[in-house]
Amino acid sequence: MKGIVAAGDRLTAEAAEKVLKEGGNAFDAVVAAVFASYMCEPALTSPAGGGFLLAFEQGYSPVLYDFFVDVPPLRVESPDFFKITVDFGDALQDFHIGCASIAVPGTVAGLLRVHEERGKLPLADVLYPAMEYAKKGVVLSSVQASFVKLLEPIFTATDESRKVFMANGKLIDETSVFKNHSYYEFLSLLSRKGQWVFYEGEIADRIDNLCRNCGGHLRKEDLEKYKVEEREPLKFSFKGYDILTNNLPFPGGILIAFTLKLLEDFSLGEFGSKQHLVKLLNAMKETNRFRREFVDDGKVSNYQDYLNSAFMESYKREVNRFGNTTHISVIDGYGNAASITTTNGEGSGYIIPDTGVMLNNMLGEEDLNPKGFFKWPPYVRLPSMMSPTVVVKDGEPILVLGSAGSNRIRSAIVNVILNYLAFDMNVKDAVDAPRVHYENGTVFVEPGFEEDVLKGIENLFSEVVRFSSKNMFFGGVQAVTGSFCGAGDPRRGGFVLKVD
Repeated sequence: MKGIVAAGDRLTAEAAEKVLKEGGNAFDAVVAAVFASYMCEPALTSPAGGGFLLAFEQGYSPVLYDFFVDVPPLRVESPDFFKITVDFGDALQDFHIGCASIAVPGTVAGLLRVHEERGKLPLADVLYPAMEYAKKGVVLSSVQASFVKLLEPIFTATDESRKVFMANGKLIDETSVFKNHSYYEFLSLLSRKGQWVFYEGEIADRIDNLCRNCGGHLRKEDLEKYKVEEREPLKFSFKGYDILTNNLPFPGGILIAFTLKLLEDFSLGEFGSKQHLVKLLNAMKETNRFRREFVDDGKVSNYQDYLNSAFMESYKREVNRFGNTTHISVIDGYGNAASITTTNGEGSGYIIPDTGVMLNNMLGEEDLNPKGFFKWPPYVRLPSMMSPTVVVKDGEPILVLGSAGSNRIRSAIVNVILNYLAFDMNVKDAVDAPRVHYENGTVFVEPGFEEDVLKGIENLFSEVVRFSSKNMFFGGVQAVTGSFCGAGDPRRGGFVLKVD
């Protein structure tokens, strides 16, 4: 099967490539790639996390699969929950881990639902690349090894995590072969018994026992109640293109749409000009205001009411004034497109016994818990900025993309879409180009813009943080085009493979 794959790592992309070459379609390929990515990108994802997949299948309406994490009821008076601080070099970020940080995982249910409904190959064939990686071992890229090193306190937090990630007494890195026989056995079990074993069978029992004994809230009954949601994606127009992305109740998609619609009718000048950056940053600033005033309080029910010109007029006037996640994008020879973003947070430090799989720490992500930890009611989906996206022209996918990066996901996607559609860059240049991000009164800027432009930005915004090099802080966009070109984001070791 012909196709193009962009993923967060070469080995992840190769897993998708193998499945396409065996006759699988885009959906087989992304499922294979995500299960494989836990071996190649262990700091960024896990089958015990959550995510979203946007499916664009020829002859069918687009579907957004929501398999993000649910909130379990609070059951423990003295939860195992504590803070660590990660140094990104130019910025610090706090995360909370421990058994009480584990939310109800959805990735296994979501991937197997997508495979069942849209895949072509048997599940065992789709899982085979990941099983080979787990059995024979892989060598991490220097980029992925650096992410593991950043999160060393998590990867070494428990005896079980040390057995997986320090099997030879040293944290896995780019000089060691990383094997995970327990993960091989887990995938073998999954291929034979399906999602039942994870949500109702012996894996569910292991998770329940772990959390009961280690100060966690999650129980088997929470796993049994978990359901994958399927919904229509948010759809809006931008400069003659239709853009499909994540829909309400998740805020990422409407915030991307709001920013792009604010900018649609403005001239942005040349890329990197003061006109470009000031308008883009003001649009991001006004989108933050829109989020505070309407989105965070749940006032938005019909997104179209908020993307019309009349509502946006006051925000447009202001524009004119001057984690961890991984993403995979695939287009196959049939014209099917799959855009999937998954996350494990940073990981809780706890491994499901005898599986080699680290559980998520989504209940400890400050970005997802803006009102404080353990404030969400039970069995609601946590909010997420993850926004797998497909740009369509005349019924055909011309750009498939998404990003990692927590709150920077939406700004990374906006930067790349503008570069590709408004500045007419090729997809590689669109992904590689320096980015800006605005959040809570602070502007974050990558190197690559002219000094006089940056000084102008510093005169207009009270706080500007200049990064010394391109950084994973600004997301990790993996993008492919309908003409079978692609770009893997160098900020997170991204890689592209074309299958002929």
